[in-house]
Amino acid sequence: MMNNEYCLQCHKDTYGSWFHSAHHFSSFNNPPYLFSVRETRQVSLKRDGNVRAARWCAGCHDVVPFFSGAFDNPQFDDVHDQTSQAGITCVACHSITHVNSTRGNADYTIEEPVMYPFTYRSNAILSYVNRTLVKAKPEFHKKTFLKPFHQTAEFCSTCHKVSLPSELNKYKEFLRGQNHYDTYLLSGVSGHSARSFYYPEEAKQNCAACHMPLTPSADFGAKFNDAKATNQVLTVHNHFFLEPTQESLTCGTIRPPKKPSRSS
Repeated sequence: MMNNEYCLQCHKDTYGSWFHSAHHFSSFNNPPYLFSVRETRQVSLKRDGNVRAARWCAGCHDVVPFFSGAFDNPQFDDVHDQTSQAGITCVACHSITHVNSTRGNADYTIEEPVMYPFTYRSNAILSYVNRTLVKAKPEFHKKTFLKPFHQTAEFCSTCHKVSLPSELNKYKEFLRGQNHYDTYLLSGVSGHSARSFYYPEEAKQNCAACHMPLTPSADFGAKFNDAKATNQVLTVHNHFFLEPTQESLTCGTIRPPKKPSRSS
């Protein structure tokens, strides 16, 4: 799950935008989160005798130490252990095979991806053979790492919708945390709300439409994504996960209703 350098070989621009993103700095390499999760682990250890309650955070923020088992160690070195600095890696998102529900709290299924031969070999000749196989038949690689649900808002809901159960908070059965998924659906942007008749003029079909805009790229994985463009340019989706601009929300097809005219 930390083999990002392998992805870098063919996806340089995508890797570059991800490297500076909040997703990369989601874990113990993020000082505010480090402070928060340390306290959660300490309270859990004192209250329950273990740090398992902090897994509630780890399913989204600390995927690498979580699935490696390192996270469950109360003595886990959250600064110097290499897994603590991984963040949400390329493989972490692209190895998810199912979105189990839209209730959030990391409700996804993840599996070890099936790779081409010699993927993890350091030998130069074997690495060359691996890259040749990928480029000769990229369909298998794409099928492994890019699922149809990756292009949906439901995929984002797995981590961008949060509730705190009583097992964690020991206060109430349910406390709502952040909830970007339902907020998106209730907004005019999604096309699912009555507000969509007024704003914006074009609904966005998923979160990526605004947060992962197309960026010109010469990467091996780049393609002609914009069918409407007059001058076709090879592009990739930006993985910096930008904040949407006003301009990105105001073009399109869903028109506001006309005001009724008054008779004289």
